[in-house]
Amino acid sequence: MGFLGAVTLLNSCMLVPSDSEYDLAAQKLVEAGFRPAPWTYAITDPQLVRDDEIGRRTLLRGDDGYGNLDANSLRFQFPAGFSGSERVVLLRSTYVGIRPPSDPESMQRFSCNDNLYYPDAVLLLESFIKTLLQEIPGSWRHLLQAWAIAYIYGMLMVKDTVLDSCDAESVKLWFNERIRRGNGGLDRGTVSKRAGKFRAPTK
Repeated sequence: MGFLGAVTLLNSCMLVPSDSEYDLAAQKLVEAGFRPAPWTYAITDPQLVRDDEIGRRTLLRGDDGYGNLDANSLRFQFPAGFSGSERVVLLRSTYVGIRPPSDPESMQRFSCNDNLYYPDAVLLLESFIKTLLQEIPGSWRHLLQAWAIAYIYGMLMVKDTVLDSCDAESVKLWFNERIRRGNGGLDRGTVSKRAGKFRAPTK
């Protein structure tokens, strides 16, 4: 979302290769010096996170609905010597409902920068909703909802009709209910201000 202009507190690079190249992508990261992370989102062993800030925060909140995320992701730390706090998370495309573009038509929904493809706001919104609809109530589902409504709808100002052409009826229904479409509408200013409270400071 940072590429689109909605900066969040989560300092993670989330990468989604095609499922057929998932294992190869993980191998390439290791060969490039990235290190498998000692934490998971649902970690419960404090010994595994004693030297890791993200892991400690994760442990404090417990599993809380992160099981599917753990099962469908691999987590990496940047190569030794990298001074930032960012992490790399490799996600399965079937889990998040999004995959790299494979033809000129699908390419229209992405922007390419430094050989990475970034989905547009609508495609990302669809992905967040498809993912959260698979999840049980908990922090992970709540975070996905915040990304969908507070950040993409509230901060990026996508239109109320943005998902009308989406094939997944459950996605359209969830979105229309959350933005109170046809029922007075949702105050974008309010939801974007709430999102702003949790934005990471910019340098």
